[in-house]
Amino acid sequence: MSIFEWRGVDLEDLTRGSSFVHGSGDVATSRIAQDMFRAAVKPDTEDQARLARSRWLEQNRAEYSFPCGVVPQAEPAPNEPRLNVLPTMRRTIASVIAAVLPFDLVFLLEDDAEDVVELGRLPRNAIREADVVDPAGAYIPEPIHETFEMDRPALAVLRWSNGGVDDEERFAFRSVWLAWKAARRLLGARQP
Repeated sequence: MSIFEWRGVDLEDLTRGSSFVHGSGDVATSRIAQDMFRAAVKPDTEDQARLARSRWLEQNRAEYSFPCGVVPQAEPAPNEPRLNVLPTMRRTIASVIAAVLPFDLVFLLEDDAEDVVELGRLPRNAIREADVVDPAGAYIPEPIHETFEMDRPALAVLRWSNGGVDDEERFAFRSVWLAWKAARRLLGARQP
């Protein structure tokens, strides 16, 4: 069974929602961060979350980690409140960080909370292949170079053997270049 549930999810909604999750950085934002550092401003929750993730990665002997797109977040239980208030999004999304441990590939929730949330894991020797497809499932060739123009949404697809049964995980990106970058790193995590 796949780790992330994609039924009823529109890729356009996911990529539009990821704009809210990942604001675009710019020079002004960088300058503000530098000014805050120089002024010895105390770290905020985002900094605390990064520190907690770094400690988790170190404790679990991670070889490396990288951003791995967005995935649909699990539906809340019937007794939990529904927090998605944006009418343009049908399901909430979660930004994912992939962590390559000595024997496992672990997917972590990229969140501003100090508690590290593991979304799922799979054995590195179960990884078979990774490529990139469009929302209709058609293969997208790897681009020669990154473009600064508006790109199309893409899915990095990780195929793996789940106890002898073929399975796959999909990660949404706003850019084909970024999807291929993640696909190469996912494939690079494979162990013979």
